[in-house]
Amino acid sequence: MFRLGVFAGAAAALATVVALPADAHAHARAQQIVLCSQTALSNAITQANTVPGPALLFLAPGCTYTLTAPNNPGNGLPVVTSDITIVGSQNIIRRQSAAAFRIFKVSGPNARLSLSNLTVRDGRSGGEGGGGIYVDTGSALTLNSVEVTRNLSAVSGIGAGIANFGTLTLRNSTVSYNISTNNGGGIFTNGTANISNTTITGNTAHDDAGGIDARGSLTLANSRVTDNAARVGAGGILAFNLTGTVTDTLIRGNTLAGDGQDGGGIFNRTSTLTLERTTVFANRALGSGARGGGLANASDATLTVRNSSVTHNFANAAPGGIFNNGGTLSLVATLVQDNQPTDL
Repeated sequence: MFRLGVFAGAAAALATVVALPADAHAHARAQQIVLCSQTALSNAITQANTVPGPALLFLAPGCTYTLTAPNNPGNGLPVVTSDITIVGSQNIIRRQSAAAFRIFKVSGPNARLSLSNLTVRDGRSGGEGGGGIYVDTGSALTLNSVEVTRNLSAVSGIGAGIANFGTLTLRNSTVSYNISTNNGGGIFTNGTANISNTTITGNTAHDDAGGIDARGSLTLANSRVTDNAARVGAGGILAFNLTGTVTDTLIRGNTLAGDGQDGGGIFNRTSTLTLERTTVFANRALGSGARGGGLANASDATLTVRNSSVTHNFANAAPGGIFNNGGTLSLVATLVQDNQPTDL
């Protein structure tokens, strides 16, 4: 059981980390209640970075933490370098400034950030990417019941919502309406990503992958990838140099706009990808000569689709359902029909 300590109602006490006794419960952490301001949140993260062991920060109920200036170059809040859990209560953390900066950066060998019950929005990154959140190599991010929305990666940045080069875990969350001028409108991941019960919707990439640009390792389960758009390489999910599985997931209404581009729903390239009990429905590859409105599999890729359906997808050129460009394609107990202009 966590112990909150005694704060005596004083604001100064509320802004102080409570160090628990050495014999406290094994899972107890240094804890803090964060008052409703950018300064209080920045100070809390700075202090938590210096406290040995994990730290637990509770946000003020219902507070919108508005970031009006960067804390450090490119970041609205101090870079997370230790093990920090931030527990929200329907909070919003947002950038509201003429200056461009992301909301969170997680960087360092001991950097672990966990967020729950809050919204991260309106961040804007430069060339490094991660308009909302950036996770460096060797670091980790866990989101539970979090919305990452309306962030932007500009100046050829990647991963407008989240850019991950470490370990990413998403549960019961939403990544929506983010815009990347490069790859990965919603998420760019080149590490390990485990995503479950999550909706990735309405994101846009000017280049590859409106929803997810996935590299390294991906496990996507019980989720929805819907209504995302890209100009190049997959409206929904781009699998590139990836080993991945997609199970019990809906891939619907994603759009690929570029001429000669393949894979409205998913484009599998230089990867081994398995779809299980997955619905690929009403995705589109609209550019001149574009193929594979539902799925596209490149010559250097292996795609296995089991117990799934690929239906009502559209491409400018045949096939509209699944385009296999000389790769390894296995369809097992899978329905492929009502795609335009052809199924396969």
